[in-house]
Amino acid sequence: MLNFRSTLIGMAASAILVAVLGIARLFTIQPETAELTVREVDTAYVQPPPPPPFEETPPDTPPSPPALTEISSIPDPSRVPVPLARVPTNITAQVENFFTDTPPEPLPLNPPPLRPFSKPAIPKVQAAPTIKTHYKQNELDGTPRLIRHGSATFPYSLSKEGIRSGTVTFEVELSTTGSVTIRRVVSTTHADLVAPARKVAENARFTPPTRDGQAVKAIMNWPITIEK
Repeated sequence: MLNFRSTLIGMAASAILVAVLGIARLFTIQPETAELTVREVDTAYVQPPPPPPFEETPPDTPPSPPALTEISSIPDPSRVPVPLARVPTNITAQVENFFTDTPPEPLPLNPPPLRPFSKPAIPKVQAAPTIKTHYKQNELDGTPRLIRHGSATFPYSLSKEGIRSGTVTFEVELSTTGSVTIRRVVSTTHADLVAPARKVAENARFTPPTRDGQAVKAIMNWPITIEK
């Protein structure tokens, strides 16, 4: 029973809503739409005006030259008139010769010879005495004495060939403290001995080389013999 009432109430409410919407639509003001009218317009073609007639321009005639005015002779007040001489002149009259008071001296027959141009003497600059920085072994007070040297291993490649010893000679430089610097290889009996001999020389030390009691740098040949 309750569901039936609810259905009736819903149907009645829907009918009332539809009726109200219909009445509201009747009172709605519809806007007037502007009517568009298209008309055909005739286009009139107007011809352009004819060009103006061609007029020939007369050629340019040069103006006539101005008339020359007559020049009147007007005396110049700054010029003084010179009277005309009426005395006759004899142009054939003799003129005396021109003489100087003293005659010029004769030119010398044998002019003195010109002295040759001598360059100024350039003073000689004496060269400064060269100071020796390194001395040879025979210029020292004595042969430096070996204090210590490095160690080296005899090459295995030479041992296999049955070689038991060899010598490498270096050119070395000794400092004022006796340290050794290798300059070059002078000679060697076997090339494989150069590397171990270099280790011996680089770790060596001598007594300081002296000359006249002063420590100096020296250059000498040092043979190093390495044995098995």
